[in-house]
Amino acid sequence: MLSKRNKQILLFFLRDKNKKNWFQIIKEFTTLYISKKELPLYYISNLLYRKNVFNYKDYLSLKENRRLLQWSCSHGKEQIVLAENKLLFEEFLGKNNIPTPQIYFHNSKNRFTYKGDVFEIETKKDLASLLEKVFNEEKVEYFFCKPIDGIMGGNIFIIEKKTHRKIADILINLVFSKAFIFQELIQQHEVLKKINYSSLNTLRIVTYKNKKNELEVLSGFIRVGRKGAIVDNAHAGGIVVPFNKETGKVCAEGLQLIDNGGGIFHKHPDTEVIFDNFQIPHYTQVKELVTKASSFFKLPLLGWDVAITPNGPIIVEVNHNFHLLLSDRMEKGLKRIPSFKQLLEQLK
Repeated sequence: MLSKRNKQILLFFLRDKNKKNWFQIIKEFTTLYISKKELPLYYISNLLYRKNVFNYKDYLSLKENRRLLQWSCSHGKEQIVLAENKLLFEEFLGKNNIPTPQIYFHNSKNRFTYKGDVFEIETKKDLASLLEKVFNEEKVEYFFCKPIDGIMGGNIFIIEKKTHRKIADILINLVFSKAFIFQELIQQHEVLKKINYSSLNTLRIVTYKNKKNELEVLSGFIRVGRKGAIVDNAHAGGIVVPFNKETGKVCAEGLQLIDNGGGIFHKHPDTEVIFDNFQIPHYTQVKELVTKASSFFKLPLLGWDVAITPNGPIIVEVNHNFHLLLSDRMEKGLKRIPSFKQLLEQLK
């Protein structure tokens, strides 16, 4: 039986007016089924059935995606915890002089740690007192809060100094049930604010490090949130737009995941900023920063989330088990890259 998500995808496919003719779709779908020895559902979810996609064989199958990520993880199993635990990751980067958002304090359920001291918090009033203490000592107006083990932008929120005593009970209960980090609210570059002011619009950069420790940027795209959203993640409804991985110039066409409508955008629907040729600021420094950070990791394939501040780039997160298929789509088929194609052939 089809899942709810797969039913939505199938319905979207059937209604899509930008399809190739049915003979071509059946031919390509069958070709992939025979060659990959699996039902190529990615042919639909990655919109390879659309008229403007001619190189459908250059895209990763689900099996290839899993095999690549499993292979990469096998090279540094002891470092996976650094990618999964945001607290450990940002402490690790800090020790290696890699710029990353400052963490003010963190918690594990009702145990909060600030400057080495542990506070047992039992009530909403106790939490408000701790928040006020940190706000005053750190001289900040906001805390950006996210789960230590969070994914896809889930359970992220902002606490403001002016209203910290009015936090909704549902958020307090959430904090007390999980582990969170409370970090600085990143001030993004004015150029990126123009695309969408409410969200931190981050870059996703996928890197590949070969046996000689030579690093290559395989793919890059910018994620931009919608008006009023505080997160930019594609799974949360954000728009993803590829950029030239050498120059940092944004391409003409952005998109949403099929789960969120599968729309195609040439400008931001809320701010009307045109994507084509939009220059990502400090892009040379972005590549230098990712290269430096990658040198501390053994895993060959990593997805880096990078924010651009007025003073340059900082690394927000790294991902080891990431949405490689989305990067595949952004790059119009990762198999078009010689080094990547060679890697995939070696793993067969």
